[in-house]
Amino acid sequence: MIAALTNEVSDAFDWAVIRLATYFQAGDTQPRLLFGTVSLITKDRPRPFSGKGVERHSVGKGKWGSVFFRRTALSAHDAVSWYRAAGQDGTKTPVPTAGDIDDRYDGQSLLASSFQDNPEWPSVAMPLSTDVRSGMRDPGDPAPFRGQGSPRLHRRFGDTTRFEAVVGDQSALAFLRRRLHLDLADYTEYLGGLALVVPDPVLRRIQHFLAAPKDGEAGERLVFRLVPRSGQSLDGLKLTVLEHRSNLLSRFETVDVPNDGLITVKSGMPFDQTGYAVADPVHGILAYQPPLSFIRAVRVNLGIAGRKVRIEFPKTDSPHSPTESYEVTEFSHEMPVEAGEPRRDAAVKVIEAEQRRIRRAAATRYKQTWFDGGDRVAATAFLRRQIAGARSSVMVADPYFGARQTLQFLHAVPRTQIDFKILSSRLAFEGENAESVSVIEDNSDASNPSRGESSTHVSRAELELKKLSDFERSLASLHTREMKSVEARVLSGRTPPLHDRFLVIDDEVLFLGNSLNALGERASLILSVPDSEPILLKLLGMWNQALIFEAYATRRRNALASR
Repeated sequence: MIAALTNEVSDAFDWAVIRLATYFQAGDTQPRLLFGTVSLITKDRPRPFSGKGVERHSVGKGKWGSVFFRRTALSAHDAVSWYRAAGQDGTKTPVPTAGDIDDRYDGQSLLASSFQDNPEWPSVAMPLSTDVRSGMRDPGDPAPFRGQGSPRLHRRFGDTTRFEAVVGDQSALAFLRRRLHLDLADYTEYLGGLALVVPDPVLRRIQHFLAAPKDGEAGERLVFRLVPRSGQSLDGLKLTVLEHRSNLLSRFETVDVPNDGLITVKSGMPFDQTGYAVADPVHGILAYQPPLSFIRAVRVNLGIAGRKVRIEFPKTDSPHSPTESYEVTEFSHEMPVEAGEPRRDAAVKVIEAEQRRIRRAAATRYKQTWFDGGDRVAATAFLRRQIAGARSSVMVADPYFGARQTLQFLHAVPRTQIDFKILSSRLAFEGENAESVSVIEDNSDASNPSRGESSTHVSRAELELKKLSDFERSLASLHTREMKSVEARVLSGRTPPLHDRFLVIDDEVLFLGNSLNALGERASLILSVPDSEPILLKLLGMWNQALIFEAYATRRRNALASR
């Protein structure tokens, strides 16, 4: 819901606070807007004051410049005028309406920037509240900087580029988070932007609770209590009561708010999920609460701490290994404590079934697939289908990936404009134990089945050279199909840094329980990683540290030849 701002600022607010962060990038001649909020102050709150000076924090220990923060108090009219004046014609840091003005920081020019209004000016919108019990269904508060209550917002989204150094510096992010009440690494849409926070000018709070039925009544009573701010009236306000019952919208009822602010709704059966919306004829939507369940029962276990146990163990399998230890405090007694009466009606069954469907939908979305041991055909077919869907890139990160796996899987792509990255390790090519091995070859054919299998005795060096040559040929087979690019790298070192196995298709990262050379031989799980970006950054970090395959192969051939 959107309400026109019109004359609301001058009528309902006297003052505002601007929290402004700027970024002076190394090499630039002017700072640029990082993020800023304009928070209007209701008339029943004391007049705010500007902060002392400006706060500064280095980015990349000064290598990438610095971020600055200043808190400035302006009249509500001046603050909104500054908010709207920012744009391509230039932006200046705000100047306090009253009090000391510091010419070093106030009224200083920032790099020009363009903005996109959201919603259309002069409208403000109500952010949808977040249900903390909704788990993965909710992306979180769309505006965590808005403070308490249900303030409305207007946003001006700006240019989000060239802030990579700031977002990548945890110390700078912590500095900004404490002052802007926003984590810019999570809310990157606000980089280079501004936000106007317009609090509810009429209502101080809304109470929403259940009350016991009166004598002789059945069911429950739902009570709303609206408390106005000092000097404000409840005249003209309307409350819309919302109720969900077993996933059905069962109530959408609008009533006038009486002068005492008390509204009671009766029901012959227990309420399920209830919420509300409050509207004002001048200001529009003032408050909104999506339907939520009441907490009717709580169960906790109280444990009494007992003895403390210390566990010591060797760090490695070496007989001379140093030891490590940790401590565990045991519970000598646990006592369950219950308060309230849990519901046992049909609504509970509906909620349990819904939660089960949500979990199963999440499993499907993240491609959670279990393969039993010996199910190699199905596992191989599953991965080929995933690879076939690639549109731009495929990356394999598997310390045992070799020539056979290239042919088994990577040729499944129907498109040729694919960038291939193969990150393997020396374990895929180098033997560890025997100086020589026996290679079993299947020589049987239809014309002479009596030939059967034969054993060929080869040295470890010969086998390693063959693996290198086979891998080179497998890469060449991709080049033969004129793929966009094919590159392989090898993690060296006695113990390569990568243990787990990953398949990256475009921007999706699949976690593989087994190496591709043994996929399906033993029970394993394949899962699409929910947040792929940090995993991909780690894999690319390993990629950058690995040896180009051609350099690794030359080095190994030279080492084997010198023996």
